[in-house]
Amino acid sequence: MANAADLWCALGREMQEFLEGEVQTAVFGATQPIQMRVEELISGVRATLALKIYGEDLDKLEELSAKLKTVVGGVPGVADLSAEANKGKPQMVIKVDRQAAARYGLNADDILAVVQAGIGGEAVSTLIDGTRRFDIAVRLPEEFRSSPSAIAAIPIRTAEGAIVPFSSVAKIELDEGYTFVRREALQRYAVLQMDVQGRDVDSFVREANAAIAAKVTLPTGYWVEWGGAFENQQRAMERLGVIVPLTIGLIFILLYTAFNSVRHATLIIANVPFAIIGGIVGLFITGQYLSVPSAIGFIAVFGVAMLNGIVLVSFLNDQRKHGLSIRDAVRQGAALRLRPVLMTASVAILGLVPMLISTGVGAETQRPLATVVIGGLITSTLLTLLLLPLIYEWSETRAEAKQRARDAVADVEQAEPVPLPPQPTPETP
Repeated sequence: MANAADLWCALGREMQEFLEGEVQTAVFGATQPIQMRVEELISGVRATLALKIYGEDLDKLEELSAKLKTVVGGVPGVADLSAEANKGKPQMVIKVDRQAAARYGLNADDILAVVQAGIGGEAVSTLIDGTRRFDIAVRLPEEFRSSPSAIAAIPIRTAEGAIVPFSSVAKIELDEGYTFVRREALQRYAVLQMDVQGRDVDSFVREANAAIAAKVTLPTGYWVEWGGAFENQQRAMERLGVIVPLTIGLIFILLYTAFNSVRHATLIIANVPFAIIGGIVGLFITGQYLSVPSAIGFIAVFGVAMLNGIVLVSFLNDQRKHGLSIRDAVRQGAALRLRPVLMTASVAILGLVPMLISTGVGAETQRPLATVVIGGLITSTLLTLLLLPLIYEWSETRAEAKQRARDAVADVEQAEPVPLPPQPTPETP
């Protein structure tokens, strides 16, 4: 499985390099339809991980993006790193020469009105067609606004009635502008898009933050934030950190009410560590990392593992009620419950195998979940059948011995005192 993932990563890198070489002005990112939409909804960026640089000045944001791209590019594990190419749109910049305009008795509004009406167009009337309305705009012909030289020759009437060319009161330049300006929380921001391969996102972000703090000094009013998968993971893990302990606590209460024994409820909850071991080993073997889908997989496998524990402990208790000793109940119960426990685990494992080997749309969500559930079921089932009966026998034997000791002490305390026989008195000579 790991070798197949490495082959896919190598193929993706080759495709990325080829496309970047063919179309150098475009930014490419490998993703899937569902994953792309989810990431865009989370952080507004179609990438697995996004570094957002917030600030006011667009040129400063562009400069900081270039510096941060160099720093983040040196962190191990980064892949498909690219800065959003939002600058490069050709535009015409018209700057009013206020001193020259003042000599002709013109103000900036008069000059900009010529630009707006002659070049951009100005609505002079409205055409009504039933329920529809269309503005009628008037502007200069194409030959008078198609180039800076043509615009420079546009005549402007001064306050005294003289005619002067447009270039006498304004400067016309060609420059590169921004195709769009991103805003979030009333702030402008630039984005670095990237993916993480060969390591978990959490450790990558921590190392990247340390590198940024050491090599880049952000001006006052500028700051960076992480978005994308890391943002979603942090938010989900905070919720799961509250939900999972609360759920296990409620299950423990229900188990206590069902068995009326803290000892038996604890035995069943002990299946949770058995499931955790298999889930972690499964992620390690397949080269995956802890994520939101894998965390959900842990919750699912906890339920199946505790169900197997309930089945086994309940049956052992029933055998004890039929008069069997602890050792006989454990031996017979483990043998008779072997098939039901294996059937429960096998159905769940076989049902998740297609998700485990999936490579199509949604595989990035299905594979971690299936890996954790299958690995957790394997270890929890084996340990439930092997260790849980031994722990049950040990705990029941110890509890029975303590009960016998308490009963013996109670019998001694309740026993009546036995009178001593009379002692003969010595005779005097």
